[in-house]
Amino acid sequence: MRKKIVTIGNSTGITISPSELRALGLNAGDPVEVTVLGGVLEVKPVNKYEGLGLDELMNIVGSRRTRS
Repeated sequence: MRKKIVTIGNSTGITISPSELRALGLNAGDPVEVTVLGGVLEVKPVNKYEGLGLDELMNIVGSRRTRS
């Protein structure tokens, strides 16, 4: 799919449609890893749990548990 580079404030960017974001499992504000290799721009989702310790992960799991 062809896109245009657009001005966003003092920066430039490429817009991503809601369906493209859903396909990537991303939302606005999510961190991504951007690399350029051989003239190709690659954008990958960042694992939001990367770098968290076991205690932090257990707190997340505990806060999302539902009990009936």
